[in-house]
Amino acid sequence: MEELLERVAGGDRSAFDRLYREFFGLVFHTVFKVVQDHAQSEEVTQETFLELWSTAARFDGAQGTGARWVTMIARRRAVDRVRSAQAARQRDTLIATQAQISTEPDPSEHVLDGVQVHQIRAALAKLSPEQRTLLTQAYIDGLTYRDIAAAQGVSVNTVKSRVRLAAAKLRGLITR
Repeated sequence: MEELLERVAGGDRSAFDRLYREFFGLVFHTVFKVVQDHAQSEEVTQETFLELWSTAARFDGAQGTGARWVTMIARRRAVDRVRSAQAARQRDTLIATQAQISTEPDPSEHVLDGVQVHQIRAALAKLSPEQRTLLTQAYIDGLTYRDIAAAQGVSVNTVKSRVRLAAAKLRGLITR
């Protein structure tokens, strides 16, 4: 397995084909245990193998076996999918609940909301373009840290740190 991953890291397509054939069952089973949906499990399994193809060079045999590393990636992807689905359901429920509320808002709420929106927009304008983009992707677009990291070509931990710093700076600008 470790040799296969080394060959895949070098761009060997036949090694990737073999890796896929030998570990499809393990990856699918790992994902299905978390996702509990056949179609979603197939999608996450494919995403897992795409990630394996692009990140095989990151495998470090000193930290564990290849099978364990592959399983860890599959499980992490599956958990991300479940969390994303839960967040979408919560947003849908919140939107549906808000749509059912038919009371007239207090006019002072509109003024307060306008002031807050103005403060947030003004504070966002003071952030660097990178920080604005990160906060938009994470909190408005709903992208996972993993998605942002993949798009930017950096580690997930780097994205987490940058988002935390941007959010802290935004908070500081708003509370002034």
